[in-house]
Amino acid sequence: MRNFSRLAAVIAVCLQFISCTPIPVPHDPEDVEGQSQDQNDTDPGNQDNQQNMAINITIGDKSFVAEIDNSETGKAFLAKLPLTLDMSELNGNEKYCYGVELPRADKHFNSIAAGDLMLYSGNCVVLFYGSAGGYSYTRIGKLTGTDGLKEALGTGSIRITFAKQE
Repeated sequence: MRNFSRLAAVIAVCLQFISCTPIPVPHDPEDVEGQSQDQNDTDPGNQDNQQNMAINITIGDKSFVAEIDNSETGKAFLAKLPLTLDMSELNGNEKYCYGVELPRADKHFNSIAAGDLMLYSGNCVVLFYGSAGGYSYTRIGKLTGTDGLKEALGTGSIRITFAKQE
C-alpha cells in the first residue's frame, strides 16, 4: 500500500510538471569551460582522495552550505550551477522539482535525513528537511548544517537557488 501511495504521489507530481521547471540563470561561458576541463582532468581512480565541493543553497534570506559528492551525478549537478528551482512540497519532509536531468546511480536508502540532497528517477532534485526512507535515490550531496532549514522551507512551494561558493 505504501508503494501505491508513493506511485500516486509521483503521478500527481508529473501532472504538475509544468509548474516546477528550472529557471535558467545566465552564467559566464568561460566558467563552464573551466568546469569541464577541471572535471576531465580528474582521475576517477583517485576519487576517494578528492574532497567534495561546497555550494551555497539560498532559501529566501537564509543561506545553507552543502557538500556535493565527488561522483558523476555530483559533477553534473555542479556543471548546471547556478540553478534556481521552484520546488514543491511533498510528505511534510521534502521539497522537489522535476526537470533537472542528471546521471543516475540509484540505490535503496533505508534512512534519509534532513539535509540530504538527492536525485529521484534521474530528473527530480529532492531536498529533504525531515527523515524518510525506503526509496531508491542517487545522492547529490548533503547540507553541512540544518538549523533553521525546516522553517526556511515553510509548508508550500518555494524558490531555491543553488550556486557555487565564491
